[in-house]
Amino acid sequence: MGKELVQFTVNGEKVQVNQDSKMTLLQYLRRELGLVGTKNGCSKGHCGTCTVIIDGVAKRSCVVRVNRLQGSSVETIENLSKNGNLHPVQVAFIRTGAIQCGFCTPGMIMATKALLDRNNNPSDEEIKEGLKNNLCRCTGYVKILDAVKLAGAMLRGEISAPDATEEEISATIGMSVVRKDTVAKATGKALYADDLQAENMLWGKLTLSERPHARIKEINIDAAKAMPGVVEVLTHEDIPGRKTFGLISLHQPVLAFDRVRYVGDPVALVLAETEEAAAKAAQAVKVEYEDLPGIFSPQEALQSGAPQLHEEERNILCQVKVRKGDLAEGFQASDLVLEGDYYTPFIEHAYLEPEAALAVPEEGGLIHVFTPTQNSHAFRDQIAASLNLPQEKVRVTLVTTGGAFGGREETTVQIHCALGAQKTGRPVKMVLTREESIRMSYKRHAAYIKCKTGATRDGKLQAFEGEIYLDTGAYASAGGPVATRVASFAAGPYEVPNVKVDVYAVYTNNQPAGAMRGFGSPQGAFAAEQQMDILADKLGMDPISLREINALEKGKSTITGHVLGGGVGIKGCLQAVREYLDKVELPKPEGTKKIGVGVAAGHKNVGLGSGLLEEAGVDMTLQEDGLVDLRLGCTENGQG
Repeated sequence: MGKELVQFTVNGEKVQVNQDSKMTLLQYLRRELGLVGTKNGCSKGHCGTCTVIIDGVAKRSCVVRVNRLQGSSVETIENLSKNGNLHPVQVAFIRTGAIQCGFCTPGMIMATKALLDRNNNPSDEEIKEGLKNNLCRCTGYVKILDAVKLAGAMLRGEISAPDATEEEISATIGMSVVRKDTVAKATGKALYADDLQAENMLWGKLTLSERPHARIKEINIDAAKAMPGVVEVLTHEDIPGRKTFGLISLHQPVLAFDRVRYVGDPVALVLAETEEAAAKAAQAVKVEYEDLPGIFSPQEALQSGAPQLHEEERNILCQVKVRKGDLAEGFQASDLVLEGDYYTPFIEHAYLEPEAALAVPEEGGLIHVFTPTQNSHAFRDQIAASLNLPQEKVRVTLVTTGGAFGGREETTVQIHCALGAQKTGRPVKMVLTREESIRMSYKRHAAYIKCKTGATRDGKLQAFEGEIYLDTGAYASAGGPVATRVASFAAGPYEVPNVKVDVYAVYTNNQPAGAMRGFGSPQGAFAAEQQMDILADKLGMDPISLREINALEKGKSTITGHVLGGGVGIKGCLQAVREYLDKVELPKPEGTKKIGVGVAAGHKNVGLGSGLLEEAGVDMTLQEDGLVDLRLGCTENGQG
């Protein structure tokens, strides 16, 4: 007797699966039907990137089993654009600028359609309720709310819904320019790394360390190699070239060879015919460890007798100093001296697209890697070094990227993919689970900050002293440059004549920390602005006024001695905030609650800074018809 079948429709087409199928709807859509517009951000029902409409209701397809869909109707993002004509919801998201990296967009659009199908004139609260299961890391949601309202107005007939085709919308004359990539993102046609396929492709999975600090005594791969579907299991012994990598310091192991330094260090690479087979085999790799003492804060790392993680003395990656004026004189001239201790934690980038790559071996021994990245050339160089190939034998192609925020400056699975492709002669794809991503990804540095600020009675800053310890984790990554930025911006966007700042980036057995949006300035700003608020309170001054008195402007010097030219807008910004607060009607508090208004300021350099040479170039060709052809390279991660 045959197995019972479950029948349902997907975008109006009848499909059927076995009753005993354990696949989720997300897996079925992407693997069996090739509908990759529905994205996989977590596989746990947390992010909403996989949202589809089932029987008129927005559902997260990663937690819906296909064997529960008997008689159901499923609609995906691919069904909205009919014969090239965009749905009003898609038009609205494009027109309002609600699309950046685009990884959340298909799910967000489907949730919006389900909402507007029920209620085409929702309130702000109803919109928030309808989209509460859908996360967006890029936009801040304001533009998304605008898009839902615009789509609702179109569907109500209050605004004419343009009969826009996918080709026309980005070329409409008389309207604001829209981003060229938003049509593909709004229709689910933009391909991210996990959407790519290659003939005869293998899947790669890593065995990650479960210990924060341990010596590797033995790696046993026999059981893993014997498992069904497994093609190869690689360790550090299989790396033909350099066994380490790094953005600046080349000391992070591709696959750990002597010891592991954090929970997440890769130890072995499994290559298998399916993702499931690779994942099971990765768990079957047996590693015998000798546990070593761990250090989990800069304070522990700096203690006498603390374990030494790398060659640098006292586990200090670097120290950055800023000196200006005479600190003792500055504090002596102050009527009020305020001291404070502050802490900022590690912060995850939380881009919705997990780390992923596809490596394809091509003719002549070339390895072609398709991946999201902020640093294609550095990726190429590091891959080539580990594979013992000349750089021209490695090509890195940036694919549509689901957010970055600094976190894709460093390689994660790209070297492993390329190594697998080189060893097997077959394409290799790797996609981290959300759990693996959180373990392996680089974080914003945790910071321990001691501040001392001096000011006169009238609020004029006289001196600032800062002692700051950054937890750079197990490896250097961008710890050095981040420490430089923390030191440069530690006192805030204010003129301070007397300054002493010391910043230490310190190794620990925590996850590596690296580049993240703001690149060191947010940690210093948090402490500096707390100091300013407490100063204002103790001096009996308005917090905005205190900042205006001390704000940097043209002709004034930063704490590093940089005399500013034009374009310093902090005073104008503070004045605009003051004027807005004078006009705005604050919400009335309920019961005994009170409404407070906070203010904070910050500043950040443009580009590399630190006096480093910054270069850019384009190829320009003047064509016979008078058009100028420009060719330039840029890294598009959602920012446009």
